[in-house]
Amino acid sequence: MRFTLSALSLAESTGREFCYAWPQSDKFRPALTDLWHFEHAEITWAESIEIAKTYPYVGTSEDLKAEDSLWHLRSGNPLTLPAGAQTWFERLRKLTPTQVVRERVETYFDGLRGAPYVGVSIRAHEQSHAKTKEGSPVSWYLNRMAEILVQFPNMKFFISCDVPEVQDQIVSTFPSSIGLADKGKYNSAEGVVASVVDLYLLASSSYMIVPYWSSFPIMAWELAGRRIAMENSRAGRREIDIAEVPLTFDPLRPLRRFQTTP
Repeated sequence: MRFTLSALSLAESTGREFCYAWPQSDKFRPALTDLWHFEHAEITWAESIEIAKTYPYVGTSEDLKAEDSLWHLRSGNPLTLPAGAQTWFERLRKLTPTQVVRERVETYFDGLRGAPYVGVSIRAHEQSHAKTKEGSPVSWYLNRMAEILVQFPNMKFFISCDVPEVQDQIVSTFPSSIGLADKGKYNSAEGVVASVVDLYLLASSSYMIVPYWSSFPIMAWELAGRRIAMENSRAGRREIDIAEVPLTFDPLRPLRRFQTTP
């Protein structure tokens, strides 16, 4: 998503038309439009592969040539953009989630509304990066949440976890925590929709404890305008001053709580 949004900004800032291919397979089911309203031209992955025979994939904007009639980009990272172009995270904040995402966000946020809560992002799936699993074991989260409850006995937690059994363990250990139920299989359409719901609920929190070496919580942090503090097991631990963080009133636009005008 970071790459797609930055590619859109690159196209607009250089006066080019934009279209995108969103790969779907048995390992990753959802379309982009299952997650957000995104009204831009789309081609199939097979069409993109065919185009690559004439216009090979380029991985960075620095390798593009102005004289080429078509820029065919493919990367897992955001692109470097010209000065003044909208960043991927500025675009992300403006996107409108689909109805199924909105409804689930609002339903779960009703259980958190009106009081500060800590967002807890856990990556425990076997497909998670080894650095993430080794650097942020479940035991670290259990210990850290217990420490936070000593400081704030009434604190609530929102749990975002990619393994249901681990999430259930956390929720049963800490009754003041909640997490999405019925998430679906990992990277299924239902599973990724649930991940986007998690994203907005993490971004609406007052503080986050997150996994080491993971880009997912960074998206939540960007949704909130980089205005909420977060820590992982390797860095960033700090004293939590919840009073300084305004409460979210619209979980679909978590940055608005920091803005003086709508």
